[in-house]
Parts: sequence; structure tokens; C-alpha cells
Amino acid sequence: MVPLVLSTAVAATTAVGGAFRWPRYLVHGAIVAFGLSVVVTAAYRGPGDNASAAWLLVETVGQLCVLVQVVRRPVARIAIAMAVFGIVAVGSSPLRIGLWLTPPSPPVEIVALCAVWTLAATSVVGIGAYLRSLDRERDRSVATARREQRLRLARDLHDWLAHEMTGIVLASQAGQLHEADQAQTLHQIEEAATRGLAAMDRALRLLRSATDGPVDNAATLDEVHEVVTRFAHTSRATVTCEIADLGTPRPEIVATVHRVVVEALTNVRRHAPTATTVLVKVARAGTDVAVEVADDGTTRSRKQRRDGGTGLAGLSEWVTALDGSLTAGPTHPSGWTVRAVVPT
Repeated sequence: MVPLVLSTAVAATTAVGGAFRWPRYLVHGAIVAFGLSVVVTAAYRGPGDNASAAWLLVETVGQLCVLVQVVRRPVARIAIAMAVFGIVAVGSSPLRIGLWLTPPSPPVEIVALCAVWTLAATSVVGIGAYLRSLDRERDRSVATARREQRLRLARDLHDWLAHEMTGIVLASQAGQLHEADQAQTLHQIEEAATRGLAAMDRALRLLRSATDGPVDNAATLDEVHEVVTRFAHTSRATVTCEIADLGTPRPEIVATVHRVVVEALTNVRRHAPTATTVLVKVARAGTDVAVEVADDGTTRSRKQRRDGGTGLAGLSEWVTALDGSLTAGPTHPSGWTVRAVVPT
């Protein structure tokens, strides 16, 4: 009777400890529990009474709990080996009772009892494998979410910093001209650099939001107007801004409008320095929201415009994710137009 009690105690301890206290030692505990069970089964010489059957049932429950954990958690090759070991240990354990009953049981009944225990162990292995697949799917989902967050941060950094850094470069170039107002140029550079630092701070807050909780970074239509106003102050072009009353659009709609305007104006600075007019228009297009940025700068080929960076490609992915459409290309007789339409 002592071996039965010992084997049951080890199985129960491993099941509870592996689940709550010592998960890193789960495999070692499972080896001890299954190994001890096989040894006890091989060495047991009776009696096959009700007390022995009760201890066997308790031990079997503990072994099944260990088995589902040891299939779910370790690496695949170890999980497979432990699954086979556990099925053998559980499936053979009824021999302790069947071989030592008085009067002896028919061989068919002993085989049937072992088959039932083996089926239970196999079912538990299936449950462990299913839970393992759920864990892997969860890990993939977390990895995908982190990747999307990194891509979002990269897009935001491109939008925020490229816009301000381009303004600094252009202001510095303008300051080198003899007729330039040096004080005004330095003031513009200072303001652009300050906004660039604010953008970096915003990016850092986005990084911290992954562990510290959500951060409200939703853009507003007022911010879109401010972007256009700052562009007008640092550009030689005549800038017209037309933003219609959109009511209360969803935050992702406003964020898309903001992103399109920032990217398009950044491209105007970089690729259309000769532009004399720039139009920024946000309006309803039926049930959709349309945002358009057009300039009359010297026409360049589509390839030259798009080779400047990955901004338009990322912008297209952003708009497409919202079931919208983005077009960007030259206009006749000169200029370039970026237009996005997003359903509400």
C-alpha cells in the first residue's frame, strides 16, 4: 500500500506544483511522477482491493493533470516524448488492480480497463495539444500586434519628423540668402525644432503606451488647420485651406486626413520648391470624406516623386486599411495632386 500512496502523492504534488508553484520544473516532476508510476505498476504485488482502486483513481487524476500541462508548455520534441511516456504510465497503471483481484479477472477485462485508461490519457494529450495551439495563436497575435505598433510608430515618426525637419532645412537654405531676414529665419528654425522635439516626445509616449496603457493621440481638424498654417508661414507659395464641417467623424477618419495633409505638404516642400499655389481641401464626397492637396509646381515624373521615400506607400496602406482609396499623380499642365477618399 505504501508504494501506491507514494506514487499518488508524487503525481498530485507534480500536478499542483507544475500549475501554480514550480512551472519551470514541470518536466522534471513529470519524469519522476510517470517513472515512479511505471515502477510501482511493475513491482506491485497486491492486494487488488477497493482501497488500492481508490488510490489508483486519485493518482490517475493527478497524472492526467500533469500530462495536459507537460504537453502544453515545453518545446515540441519534449512534449511529444512526455506524451508517450505519460500514456504508457497511465495506460498500464490498472494492471495493479486487474492482476491481483480475488478471484482473478479475465484477461479481456484487464485489457479493456487498460484501454479505457489509455483512451483517457490520449484524450488529455489531445486537450493539451489544443491548448498548445491556442497559446501559439495567442503568441502570433501578440507578435502581429507588436509589429503593427512598430509600423505605426515608424509611419508617425515619418509624418511628424520629416515634415518639421524639411521645414528646418528649407529655412536654413533661405537664411543663406543676402536679402533674408535672419531673425525671422532663426525664429522659424527654432519653432520647427521645438515641434520636432515634441514629435519625438510623442513617439516615446507611444512606445511607453505598450506597457503603461493607452495614450490618446487622436488628431483633430484644428491640428490639420495648424499644419497648413505653419506650412504657409514657411512657404513662398500662396496656400489655400478649405476644411468643411464634417460633423463628428470617427477618430481614424480625422487621423487619416491629418496624415494625408502632412505627407502631401512634406512632399511639396521636398519635390515642388517652385510651386506658387497650394490647395488643401477637406470636404464631404457623398457619404465619404475626401481630402485633396494640390500644387502647381514643376511637373516631375511619377517615379521621381515617389522615389523620395516610403511616405506615399505607407499612406496608401493606411487608407486601404480603412477601405478607402488614395491617388497621387501629376496634373495638367503642371503640378501634383494627392487625393484620398475614406468611407465614413
